Amino acid sequence: MEKFKELEFDDINVQKILAGEFEENLKSISRMLKVSVSSRGTKIFIKGEGEAVDIAEKTIKELYREIKEGFAISKKDVEEKLFEIKRKSAKPEIESEGVANTSDEKPNENLVIITTYRGKKIVPKTPNQISYVKAIEENDLVFVIGPAGTGKTYLAVAVAVQYLKSGRVSKLVLTRPAVEAGEKIGYLPGGILEKVDPFMRPIYDCLYDILDYREVSKLIERGILEVIPIAFMRGRTISDAFIIVDEAQNLTYDQVKMTLTRMGLGSKMILTADLTQIDIQKSGLSGLDQILGGIEGIAFVYLNHQDVVRHPVVSKIIQAFERYDKMREEKEKIPKK
Repeated sequence: MEKFKELEFDDINVQKILAGEFEENLKSISRMLKVSVSSRGTKIFIKGEGEAVDIAEKTIKELYREIKEGFAISKKDVEEKLFEIKRKSAKPEIESEGVANTSDEKPNENLVIITTYRGKKIVPKTPNQISYVKAIEENDLVFVIGPAGTGKTYLAVAVAVQYLKSGRVSKLVLTRPAVEAGEKIGYLPGGILEKVDPFMRPIYDCLYDILDYREVSKLIERGILEVIPIAFMRGRTISDAFIIVDEAQNLTYDQVKMTLTRMGLGSKMILTADLTQIDIQKSGLSGLDQILGGIEGIAFVYLNHQDVVRHPVVSKIIQAFERYDKMREEKEKIPKK
């Protein structure tokens, strides 16, 4: 059934930011929900199918409120907010578990991790992500395990930068194994750092989204920030630092032991892993929760497809692979006649 909504706002400057240049943000909402969205003066008009109009209204009101609260928004933020509200509309029980809802209630400022150099406030968006951030605060060693797109690395980097800026640590060390994901890339030119740079790129992407490029360069020059392959960790004791070990599922058992024992006094370490994307023969993380589980100061956090904050099709892809893998495992258990 077709529905029409007319929204009026009290701050035309905020509404202009919401609409975006050439109304690109409103056009994104219109395209993604297949509704008509237009603005005139302080008013925004929505027309289309009932449920889609309701979701568009909630998205626009939520974005308007966040801009007034100091959040900077981009086209990507608009899309993420829309996906988030669609997910909540389909699964209302998520709201009751602690995520800021889409009513007229103000967003919980206590959940803001850090504000980026562009003015965007980074917050955990799902109950599991909130538990993840709390686990980092309450423990010195945290293993976070989950599929692609659940914010494992991004949230860890955001918390790490916040720790550095607030003086809680004096150094950041971001590391990951230099493992090829199934393909051979052959000879790479340059010195050792240039050779491993492509493997470190995902970490740099997170940093550049939070800090200005020049600030990252200065931190590296001063030795306050290190982005290095896991092999460079051997033989070191790293104190008063926030250490992030990304793609930890590609560490061997010996590498896991070596890495965990690099922690010095005053340090905190986060290991992120996606056990569905192991690129080595056997991951050193297998069964690690049985070895280290129950030790004070160590936490294991698990994220799932409901925590995916990328394109919604990513969540569906993850679920499809999980179903297929389960079916294949069950088939292999059946003895052949």
